[in-house]
Parts: sequence; structure tokens; C-alpha cells
Amino acid sequence: MECLNLLHMDMDQHWISSTLNLQSTQQQQQATTISMQTSLLDRQFLNNNKEEDEQDLQRQLPCEIVEEILLQLPVKSLLRFRCVCKPWLALISDPKFIKSHLHNHSTKQDEGDDDGKTRSSKALVMLSSSLSLLKSVHVQVLDTRIEAGSTEADAAGAARTTSTRVVVVEEVHESPMRHQAVQDMKIVGSCNGLLCLVLDSQDMMIYNPSTRQLQPVPPPPPPPPPTNNYYSGKDYFYGFGYDSSNDDYKIVRASCSSRNGNFATHLDMYNLNTNSWRAAIKTLPCYFLSNVVGTLLNGALHWVVRLAAAERPFSIVSFDVTEETYRYVPLPGEGDKNFSFYGLGVLGGCLSMLYSPHGSDYEVWLMNEYGVKASWTIFTTIPQKMESEYLGLMSLVRILNNGEIVILLHQRKLVIYNPGHRTLRTILSGDIHSSQLALYLETLVSPSAAPTIKTYSSSITPLNQAKAKASP
Repeated sequence: MECLNLLHMDMDQHWISSTLNLQSTQQQQQATTISMQTSLLDRQFLNNNKEEDEQDLQRQLPCEIVEEILLQLPVKSLLRFRCVCKPWLALISDPKFIKSHLHNHSTKQDEGDDDGKTRSSKALVMLSSSLSLLKSVHVQVLDTRIEAGSTEADAAGAARTTSTRVVVVEEVHESPMRHQAVQDMKIVGSCNGLLCLVLDSQDMMIYNPSTRQLQPVPPPPPPPPPTNNYYSGKDYFYGFGYDSSNDDYKIVRASCSSRNGNFATHLDMYNLNTNSWRAAIKTLPCYFLSNVVGTLLNGALHWVVRLAAAERPFSIVSFDVTEETYRYVPLPGEGDKNFSFYGLGVLGGCLSMLYSPHGSDYEVWLMNEYGVKASWTIFTTIPQKMESEYLGLMSLVRILNNGEIVILLHQRKLVIYNPGHRTLRTILSGDIHSSQLALYLETLVSPSAAPTIKTYSSSITPLNQAKAKASP
């Protein structure tokens, strides 16, 4: 009965919030209908006979309404609500429901919320720390429009202004390997709520932090032996993505070698569906330069590479996870000739790079039309020195709906940069010490196609409850 009461409270909270964002009349009518139906749950929960509750619930709430309500709820609630009744357990565990839930929440994350007065944008960042822990940081930016004639506008001395508030919730996740000492844990990929992790530079796993399900990955094949006096690099490059044609998740591991200006990069591939590796599925005539973790966009993984004996030796290689083919994507400006870029990533749904010229502002470049060199444009610039601090190494995380950018700075603090005011405000600092971060989406997606999934009941400990910080 306690679980049922929790269900009702969560459904009210999350459904009321979501219905505020429905725009069309048809959607509003549907929301009203569903809200009326949820009130029926209240009467059902007052009964003491659980078997009668389930029967009455099924009679009064059509299955499609129950499913529509549950699809709006977060993963943590759904994990608890599996114990309400067997039909709900079957529904929440159904692969079709899991895919629909993934689609709904990935769309919400991309679009954000806007009710006409307050615009909300969110980012969930997953960090791997020096303490071999996973740390998630929920960032929500609320922009409230203040109209002319209001008390707030009069106080601000403006006809219309915007008040911005940042809400940050930080959580630390215990290591998924509770029974194994781990000194180092790196995030080498994030896709649909699954993380690809490398432990102590050798063991690998696919892990869902929301459900705490994990799939150990068997050891990858050894790198090919050196041939024709090729020198093999010591570092591996990784990528993790989803094969939509085969409903499969894949890990790519790249090893590079060179000889007298000639390059060869061998790609090994792991398929989750078969839980096995395929060695050297492709050999690329290039050398990976940076971005140990491939950037996932449009179903392809991207790395910055150097080409052999070319007039313009620098480029981006794009590897299609489904087709297992590669192509080259041009760098901005003269970057393919005089390389001064780093920080390959995705901002606003576009491929992005950070240009670091000597003695002037950083430039944030976006490729507005994928694959077209002429579509690279400068989105904004960032001063190299702000508030007596040299920014130095940074990772651009996400563009928020209000145009601000979430940045990991110096591998030790998260900040938000306002391009209009050219200001920074720190939203999280302290013991981060991480160069490994990934945007993350909480989902029910299973890390294994096999029935033997290991699950650990490690707790999630809130480090600090929702901290609200007003912008300067």
C-alpha cells in the first residue's frame, strides 16, 4: 500500500509538470482526461484489498491511459512502480515500452520546457572521478520572463527582463564493481543511457547507472603485430554507439601505427548482441591525434586524424556504426592545413570544435550542415582570461536553450558561460578531477541482450540537495 501511495504522488507531481508544456488544444484535452483518470487512482489506493484494487484499476483505467501516464515518469519512479502489480511489471519491462520511454525523454531533453513565462533547459552530465566513482550532475536553468508593469520589472527599471536561476543536484554513484578493487575508471562512451567504461586500462563493461545493470565485456583481441617496421602507438582510442538496423550496441577500439610518414589504424569491434569481438574489421590510412573517446553524432563516431603525404594533412574521420564504413569530414577554415583545433564534440545537434589561436579569444565553431565545409561558422568566442584566471583546457558540454554553454574547466569545475555578457559563473567545483565526462540520459535500456544480467544494489547518495544559485 505504501508503494501505491508513492505511485500516486509521483504521478501527480510529474504529470502536472508535463501537462503544463502541452501546446495544442488536442494535447491539453488529452492531458485533462488523463489527469481526471489519475484521480481515480486515489480512490483505488484507499481500498485495503490489493487483488480487488488491481481488478478495479484495470476496469477503470484503460491500458493505453496507464501506459501514457507511465511513459511520462522518470526511471527512478518506474523502477519502484514495477512492484505495484504484475501487469505494470510486464508493461515497464516490455522492450517496446522501454523504447517509447527512451524516445519520449530524449525528445524532452533536446527541446526543454517553455510554458510562455518560464523557459527551462536541462543537462545531465556524468563524470568519472579520481576516486573511481561515477558522479552525475543535473543542471537545470530556469529563465523567467518579467513583463512590463510588474513589480519585478519596476524594481529592475526595465520594460521587460529575464531572471535566471540555476538549480544543480549532484549525486555520486558507487563503483559498479563493488567486489573488485578499481583504481581508475574512465567513461569511453555514452549512448541511450548506457555508459561504456574502461577499468584500470584493461577491463571493460557496459553499465546503466539508473538501473545498476551491467554487462562485462570480454577481453578485446591483442593488437596486430608490427609489420614492415611500423611503430605502434601505446594508446587506444574508443567509441560507443547504437546500430539501429540490428538493434545492437557496438564498441569500437582503435590502435594506431606509423612508418616514415605512413599511417595505419586498425579498428576492432565488439557487438553486444553476440557478446564478442571482431578483430581488425577495418584499417584506416590515418593516425588518430586527439579525442581518445569518439564523438557520436548521426549514428557515426568521429575523431580528429592526420593523413599521410597530403597537402592538407588534417581532417576528421567519421565511422558509421551501422554500415561499418568511414568517410572524412572537413575541419573549419584552414584547420586542415594548420591545425589549431581541439575539443571535438556536439553542441546544439551540430558537430563542434574549439579553436585556440595564440594570443586571442577562443572560437567555438559549429558545422550547421553536416559534412559541408562551408557550413562551419563561429557560434561565439570565449576570452582566454576571465576574472584574473586563464581558462586553459576546457571541454564544451552543452548549449542550453538560452544560448549559454556548460563547460568543464581545468578538469575540476563546471561553469556556465554567457556569450552575450561574456561572463562565467561556477555551478560545481571541488573534487571533480575528471577529464572523462559524457552527457547522459536516464533510461531503462538494458546493457545486455542476454538474460544473465548482473545487478548490484549499490546506493546513490545525494551529496547536496538541489542548490539554487542566482546568476550575477
